[in-house]
Amino acid sequence: MTPETTNVPADHDQHPDTTLATHGAAGAAAATLATATGSGGASADWFSNVPQDWAGWTRWRDGVCANRHTRDAFTNWLASHVDEAKEPLKAGLGRYAAGQIARSLPLLQQEAARSPLARLLSGYACMQTGKRDAALAAWRGVSAGDLGAQARAAIVDALCHGGDIPALEAAVDAVRKAGDGAAHMAFAEGSLAEARGEHRAALEHWQRAVEADKKHAEATFRLAELLALYGDDEQALTLYDRFRDGQLPPHVGALVNLGILHMDGENHAWASTCFRLVQAADPENARARRYLAYAEAAAEQYYDEGRERSADKQSAVLRIPVTDFELSVRARNCLQRMSIHTLGDLVARTESELLSFKNFGETSLQEVKDILMMKGLRLGMMPSAEPSRSFPSMALGSTPGDGDVMEILISELDLSVRSRAALAMLGITKVGELTQTTETTLLSCKNFGQTSLDEIKSKLRNLGLELAH
Repeated sequence: MTPETTNVPADHDQHPDTTLATHGAAGAAAATLATATGSGGASADWFSNVPQDWAGWTRWRDGVCANRHTRDAFTNWLASHVDEAKEPLKAGLGRYAAGQIARSLPLLQQEAARSPLARLLSGYACMQTGKRDAALAAWRGVSAGDLGAQARAAIVDALCHGGDIPALEAAVDAVRKAGDGAAHMAFAEGSLAEARGEHRAALEHWQRAVEADKKHAEATFRLAELLALYGDDEQALTLYDRFRDGQLPPHVGALVNLGILHMDGENHAWASTCFRLVQAADPENARARRYLAYAEAAAEQYYDEGRERSADKQSAVLRIPVTDFELSVRARNCLQRMSIHTLGDLVARTESELLSFKNFGETSLQEVKDILMMKGLRLGMMPSAEPSRSFPSMALGSTPGDGDVMEILISELDLSVRSRAALAMLGITKVGELTQTTETTLLSCKNFGQTSLDEIKSKLRNLGLELAH
């Protein structure tokens, strides 16, 4: 059964930053808090009752984040009324609720010994900023009440894709023994099924978890992720959007995935909003910076590619200056000294050539590979000066000759961002290389699901080709 959800706003002509979301009781709480601020701008104490348990935290956070205006008002009030040095607990809880995850972390850690809620949230903040071991350590120190139930679910989630099945089984068993409720139980069972490769069973368990508790963040994220892999992008968008509109706490992975789905649908303004929220949560998130730069560039340069010939599109991409992308100072200076000014210049170089240049290291290399991946390119491609202007017409089963259809560049196939990224990760740059790849290999690539597979198979069918068996 498909879980009941709140739909993503359909009017993509409206800028997403202006869309407000008020949800039932959360809207009522927000109205109360907004009234407390007073029409003249003077603010009452939004921390008149500091939350202590998970239920209290959820009610309080729903009020703070019921809509964009309320969240902005609270963020401004927090900056002017709460001294981080004197009131680290209030500051940490407030920063986390406002989506400033990285900034909240040291404050929450400072209060972790005195506040189980702060300890739990510090674990979430660690996980959101890539500190998995620290997150597990924090959660293992929380065991009582509804905070303990949340901590056990978080541990299960962290172990789900870690490859340590015995540790995950022990964590799931802890949830069972504690009797943590229907949503947590269903989520734990789904996580164990997913780790064992039983994806359909995981999907069913996670659907039940979300039906039992629509605010179960871990289940919502994992369900959306799996639905996207199965090709149900519309339902995945609906679930991911709960993290964007304030129904659920900020979640870096959910917002990145939501942004990618919007890029796939050419909704670049919405994608940009998602990546900005990630940057607000974790300013050091390099992946979000690169995606944001791509989304903004795509929004500015959008045109009807269906009316352009493939050679013109490829040429336009290769002419994009590397300065259009957000690169570190070191990477940008090195490329300038190497006379690399455009993506065309860049794909003509190999990894070894770049790494041989003074001060150009692995970090800089990963930066340029990431921007090329987003454009369906890779280092060392050496594109020909005269790319093919049309796809040869071939009967199914015919054998292409040298230099024809098998030499078509992947970047000429008009694939979605997700499909291009997956093929780039696999090092597939030409149609001939793609026909030597199996479905299993493609589906093993992260974020590559049935929709992407169907898209690639359709493109190959149009060329009279198919994937390897």
